[in-house]
Amino acid sequence: MAHASLKEQSLNYVRAGAHRVRAGFFQSIQITIASMGAYLFAERVLGHEEPIFAAVAALVSLGYVSGSTHSRRILEVSFGVSLGILIGDLFLQMLGRGIWQATLALFISVLLARFLDNGIIFTIQLSFQACLVILLPPTSDLPFTRSLDGVIGGVAAFLMMFLMPKDPRSGSRQRAEALMSAFSDVFFLAAKAIRRYNYDQAYQSLQDSRKLQPLYEASKNDLVTARGMAQLSWAGKKTRIELDRLAQTLGAIDLAIRNTRVFNRRMASTIAHVQLRPKALETLSAALEELALATQSTGLGMYSSTEHEREHYMEVARERLISLAETLEPKHLGVETFEGESLVLMLRLITVDMLEATGMDHEDASAMLVPLGEAVTEHAPRTSEIPIVQADVVGAQEEDLRTRTVNIMLRDEDFEEGLG
Repeated sequence: MAHASLKEQSLNYVRAGAHRVRAGFFQSIQITIASMGAYLFAERVLGHEEPIFAAVAALVSLGYVSGSTHSRRILEVSFGVSLGILIGDLFLQMLGRGIWQATLALFISVLLARFLDNGIIFTIQLSFQACLVILLPPTSDLPFTRSLDGVIGGVAAFLMMFLMPKDPRSGSRQRAEALMSAFSDVFFLAAKAIRRYNYDQAYQSLQDSRKLQPLYEASKNDLVTARGMAQLSWAGKKTRIELDRLAQTLGAIDLAIRNTRVFNRRMASTIAHVQLRPKALETLSAALEELALATQSTGLGMYSSTEHEREHYMEVARERLISLAETLEPKHLGVETFEGESLVLMLRLITVDMLEATGMDHEDASAMLVPLGEAVTEHAPRTSEIPIVQADVVGAQEEDLRTRTVNIMLRDEDFEEGLG
């Protein structure tokens, strides 16, 4: 058993490594060309002797970084490397070469780095380069030649990002697809929880919906990076339009995620305290499954690399959501209690959010909802009059249990997020 587990861990490690190699292959080409290009330019064109700092600056500036820090990382590290080399050159010219000079340069450069920026990478590169300049053997070049080499490396990194840009849309598409896949899983679990009337599954659905926020933030950060790269590179207008559209979609998804957290909170509280009618359980579960399928289609549309595919998947999602919106009326769903009605009202909000994610504006999306009948909560019977029944998907017997009154209280953070 232990041998099988070790083998599986080894296979997972190999797969993860192979995935990293594939994901970073293009960036490896960028780093190699930029580093060696900067070195050759400084050596062959400018005549510098062993311009290692040109290659180092380009390599460190590009790095294997993605997300919202990519563009800032290149600028930050380029500046840090160049400034560190300049400080080292200054100390070398004023104090000479030696251990105590390197120690003093290291101490001063660390303090300066912390004053200028709180980034760890910036601090390391600035102080390391300052110390390295003093400790390396001298060359026959003129003073501050190594500082110039650092600038050349930074410029080479920027040129590489501009001339050989990685498709800025690829990372955003992958992040968005991962987010929407997890989002649809939340709806599927919520559908199962309400059908089985299982509090543990409902609570797990709530927990999973809260875990969507880091995925959303990662998607938003990648999109910020992608839009910045699109502005810096020669990416076409079509690329920038797609990224702008993806940003608009993510904005609607953010609202849907927040409202889903509120919905799951209310669902868990309802299951814990009251009993909904069997028809309501089935219709609410079916509505959640439709939301899950529409979310999957929306995610495929966000991931699609062609306009035709994107429109196809968005249209599929839109049709599902419109059909769902036409049914979200409490009486139509067999809901006759205040608690059930509150769930339906939350589903209406989520459906509008998802329709906006497919490209509809708010007014048109809201118009898709079936009008509400009479004042919803005014005529609903009190749930304290309905006996609690243990419902199960396999058909558990309806046993008369104790009667409970409902007390649906949202946590402040969930309530505020839903309103936001």
